[in-house]
Amino acid sequence: MKRLYIVRNAHAAIGAIDRERELDERGIKELESIGAQMVATGMRPNVILTSGARRSIDTAKHIREIFGLLANVIDIREELYNADIHRVLDILQSLSDEKNSVMLVTQNQGVIDLLSSITNSEYKEIPNGSLVVLELRLRHWKDIESDTGRELLCLRPRLAE
Repeated sequence: MKRLYIVRNAHAAIGAIDRERELDERGIKELESIGAQMVATGMRPNVILTSGARRSIDTAKHIREIFGLLANVIDIREELYNADIHRVLDILQSLSDEKNSVMLVTQNQGVIDLLSSITNSEYKEIPNGSLVVLELRLRHWKDIESDTGRELLCLRPRLAE
């Protein structure tokens, strides 16, 4: 069995250049909330894959700090930025089987499509700073495909308004 943690990057400031948008104050609060929930569930990713968007990298770094993981646990994959489902699948299928627990941090529709396909459910979106945990019925990442997993948990930030 493999675990896939899908995290939508936390809320970012509006900016002219999408890839360079930074997390804003709300995004930091989302990460503090979701981080506390992640730690409470006992999850611990072997690797954090992130797109090259600044908000996704910052989200991955905050999560790494929350878990006290080493810096080299983050794997920046430029090709995840705006990737479609096929590209995301290619990346996951190329992972080493030594990695049993992978976190994917990104912001694009391809991940929503992947989530819908793997679980054979219909997802419309993942709110900013939220996490979906999947249990995958497979031993090898190369075997990930449609209907190979199920949702175990969905966590959303709890913010005081």
